Amino acid sequence: MTASLGRHVGRTFTSVQAASAALFDRIDGDGHGVPVALRLAALRLIVTTVHQTRPAPKPLPARVAEQLGVYVYALLDPRNRSVFYVGSGRGNRVFGHVWTALEETGSRRLVEGPETDRAEVTAASIRRIRDIYDSGHEVEHYIAAHQLAAADADQTADGIGRALVGVLGLIEPENETPGLTNLTGGALELRASPIDDLVLQYEAEPVPNLPTPCFLVEVQGAAKRGATPEEIYAMARQSWAAGTAVRESAGIPVIVFADNIVRAVYRAESWAMVSRIADTTLWRFAGAADPELEAQFVRKRITPDRVGLKKWPANRSVSHLTHARPGR
Repeated sequence: MTASLGRHVGRTFTSVQAASAALFDRIDGDGHGVPVALRLAALRLIVTTVHQTRPAPKPLPARVAEQLGVYVYALLDPRNRSVFYVGSGRGNRVFGHVWTALEETGSRRLVEGPETDRAEVTAASIRRIRDIYDSGHEVEHYIAAHQLAAADADQTADGIGRALVGVLGLIEPENETPGLTNLTGGALELRASPIDDLVLQYEAEPVPNLPTPCFLVEVQGAAKRGATPEEIYAMARQSWAAGTAVRESAGIPVIVFADNIVRAVYRAESWAMVSRIADTTLWRFAGAADPELEAQFVRKRITPDRVGLKKWPANRSVSHLTHARPGR
């Protein structure tokens, strides 16, 4: 028993039952296990507080669930980045297995539609989820494709295809030459999205009126989970086609966005030429975050129509110089 306790130092468990099973089941090697009285005595000594170290996911806001529509989702084990379950549904279906595994009965009632998996599949999924949480981690939820239209067979087939690409992309190494050719050239829109990112996108309020002038730059890396302010600033300082009017506007706000969500706002203090390609000169800014503007804009939704465009330009930057239309 002492050796078993030593082997599990540092582990956390979602329940006393899970701790008892992991620590004491068949540790004598003969399949008889540890007597119940001895188990309870040991657990009383080592259990001082019971707390949820990895909380269960919260239900989706109604507005987000409505915009997701019918979707394909994937559950990922963060310990080895493996996808262990793929399913489809609407509403809070994406959280159904985890809520069941963690015995979140109240939340489980929010899951729409009947269960369609075989009992063996459900049992295997529940065991995997409990093992993930018992090891101190939590399941990662991804949406591979959403807003699927059942009435249009071609559109539905295309959505399913994109969903499969998104799920397979979860296990692709992050390098310049992915094994899945669908992801060649970035194709970030095909990668499955963490459910938290979609909640942010669909729940975010629209940005207020943009400051005039300002310079908007799209930095996809800024949406990476866990990206620090220092990393976002470093990524934002890449080469941009900033015109004379932008560079000569003292302290012009540089608004950084990714996936249509503002991630940071800086005040450009200076510009340095980086390179010249054909007739385009590329520049890099230096500056500091503007706390006042970040309070107004960060985590809010910005779309191309806010600067008079139908879509974001290929060079991923927009000079917004007047109220009437963007200066390019």
